[in-house]
Amino acid sequence: MSRLAKTDADMVRVHNRLAVLDHLRRVAVTTRKAVSEATGLSVSASSAISGALLRGGLLEEIEEDDRSIRRGRPGKSLALCGRAARVAALKIAVGEVSGRISDYAGRPLAEMRRGVDISGKDGGFIVDLLAELASDLTAELAEEPRELDKVVVAVQGKTFSDLSGIVWSPALKHRHIEIAEPLSILLGAPVSVLNDCSLMPEAFRWRADFTGLDFATLFVGFGVGMGLRLNGATFQGKHSSAVEFGHINHMPGGALCRCGNHGCVEAYAGDYAIWRSATGKGDIPAHRIGDEAMQRLADAARAGDPAARAAFEAAGNAIGYGLGRVFTMIDPLPIVMTGSGAKAIDLLETSIRGGIRESAVDGLGSDTPLIVEEDTDALVFDAGTAYALAALDQEFARSGAEATEAA
Repeated sequence: MSRLAKTDADMVRVHNRLAVLDHLRRVAVTTRKAVSEATGLSVSASSAISGALLRGGLLEEIEEDDRSIRRGRPGKSLALCGRAARVAALKIAVGEVSGRISDYAGRPLAEMRRGVDISGKDGGFIVDLLAELASDLTAELAEEPRELDKVVVAVQGKTFSDLSGIVWSPALKHRHIEIAEPLSILLGAPVSVLNDCSLMPEAFRWRADFTGLDFATLFVGFGVGMGLRLNGATFQGKHSSAVEFGHINHMPGGALCRCGNHGCVEAYAGDYAIWRSATGKGDIPAHRIGDEAMQRLADAARAGDPAARAAFEAAGNAIGYGLGRVFTMIDPLPIVMTGSGAKAIDLLETSIRGGIRESAVDGLGSDTPLIVEEDTDALVFDAGTAYALAALDQEFARSGAEATEAA
């Protein structure tokens, strides 16, 4: 019984510390009283936890300078201490790698991208490339360089559910590439590897307008991918990253998809699919269709070009049918759209909603909110950073509970 009581007490301590850190993530600056009100902890408990986090270097005090609110000495507010940790969000995409380093408060410190042909490279080359990118990012910092505390690698393609590496990626010819362990050895920090689309919902983890909300992120661009936030958690499959929305079959025996199958949603809605349909060229282009080319196609469709308009309508219809099937399984939810498709939402939305009406039971979900986030890179970096910081919060909360128990 004493063992069980100790375990329960430790779990309570971890939960309470996480509640305080979560509140700080959402509001940036707060007071001890506000912590108590937001978390439901007593004032004495919230003050005790805040004090422990201050002593541990996770929080810092900020002088209030608005004397019009109250008389006397300025009070002190609480904020996350950026110096407590550094995290890196790295991204592998077709033709480039990129990354961002942020502090413990989530503030970006450095960002960098490099164009590089990685298609035929093996795992060793990719690991060395990412390690070099992380090192160069660290060297860009104005402050004295220090080791990273957590690294998240986002990649186009399917990843292992244990976050160890890449199952398959359109950016690479090789398959089953181990990334996490060798990169962790080089960087001296824990590394997690996730599919970029599956990771995207993490970007909204602490946004007030998404609190408690089930929603999906939908990338429509070089490929078509989805992320799901359900019951407060970002969904991951048991064996891989899963949520391969772009490879739901839309048209049996239909157009060739880059994955090798025929009739996938992506074979109609990906950039290359829209370009292929609009130009009348049957093959999948060997190169990535650039943002400028997609913008020209969208402008042509808006100007009334029949082939371009038909290509975007077919893309929207494929997306709509796919969403209708998803809504049949898990109920309708808001969709955050990003990628070049988000920039062409005016050309896609009508056919997306039409596809949902035609494929879902009673058209359920055809009126679902479509929220546009145009900056995909920023979304992935924000998501990777949030994932890393949430992992550190868990670690710090557990170590804090252990320290309290030891004392």
